Amino acid sequence: MWEFIRDHPLHPSIVRRLQDMDFYRIIEIDRLQFDWALITAMIERRRPETHTFHLPIGEATITLEGVKVLFGLLFDGLHVAYPHVVRDYRGLHYLHMLQRLTGFQPVEETTLSGATILQLTSIRYHLEAMDAEITDNSPPEVIDRHTRLVLLLMFGGVLFPNTL
Repeated sequence: MWEFIRDHPLHPSIVRRLQDMDFYRIIEIDRLQFDWALITAMIERRRPETHTFHLPIGEATITLEGVKVLFGLLFDGLHVAYPHVVRDYRGLHYLHMLQRLTGFQPVEETTLSGATILQLTSIRYHLEAMDAEITDNSPPEVIDRHTRLVLLLMFGGVLFPNTL
């Protein structure tokens, strides 16, 4: 995602939408300098089986409140969730929903690996092609679709990456 944002700066209309949803702060994180020594030390102290960090002062865990502070996200307002019926979607159901909400329909069946894992490379290519079409006069539905794809890229590539 970071390469996409660097190579294709987002149109101000999309930036405004992401700012209104408080997700633009995540894009700004790319500009932060990481303390690699601290990250290495934390990795060495992490116990994946308990999702805790073993520190000299005791055990610590990352909470939703901690994520809120780190990313500067708001945790108030309406929850974003699909109804239970959508949780049972598999394969083509996801692709049809993706097409309806974003206007993107992958060409290759290999875009969907497994029952619910979507490969983000084709979405990035679609965004690159679509990026040139976004103008100040673009209809709101086009801006919404582009914003949803950027959010999908953000969720899949930054917030909830598949590290298997």
